[in-house]
Amino acid sequence: MRILLLGATKGLGKEILKEALSLGFEINCLVRNTKKFPVEQNNIRVFEGDATSSIDLENAVQDSKIIISTLNVMRKNLFPWSNITNDKNTISKSSKNIIEISKRKKIKHLISVSAWGVNESLDHIPIWFKLLIKNSNLKYPYIDHGKSEKLLVNSNLNWTILRPSALVNFLNNHQVKESISLKNKPSLIISRKSLAKFIINIVDKKNYYNKIVTVSKK
Repeated sequence: MRILLLGATKGLGKEILKEALSLGFEINCLVRNTKKFPVEQNNIRVFEGDATSSIDLENAVQDSKIIISTLNVMRKNLFPWSNITNDKNTISKSSKNIIEISKRKKIKHLISVSAWGVNESLDHIPIWFKLLIKNSNLKYPYIDHGKSEKLLVNSNLNWTILRPSALVNFLNNHQVKESISLKNKPSLIISRKSLAKFIINIVDKKNYYNKIVTVSKK
């Protein structure tokens, strides 16, 4: 099965790529600069472009059956007030293209990584984190993820929206707690490696179709 992975050059995307390749999946990656993304394995195809361009995205989809998006509104560094380095509507613009192309290409499953705190889940995150989002540049990805989620929910596709808690690079092989409809209170963190394994595990799971799932460390 071939997967189109969007966001393969960043933290979570890199972990998803590693996990998918280790399990024998074939991967298409759409990246902005192929020179910064050297390919050493035969089952990866790399395309240069941007998911906000419908032409670039369609060129990269080819015969993929699954699309995984970890696209985000990026900051210069981890500091919450650091400058935004791409379009503040990157996620929603890309989602519009993804939805249109998924319908034409009959994509089986679209998995989009959002964030805990987006849309109605904002009322369930800690107050200090809510204030941090509101008063820093963190608000821009949360706003745009919100737009993207609404597009997906109304798309009539087989989509899954994942809302991870804070992503970390330690505690790599933990179990994942799933919270659907916020009935099971999430923990505050989840490792990128564990989330990547979870994502690849659900690519062909129909019971995740059309669900918004908050994911965190169990």
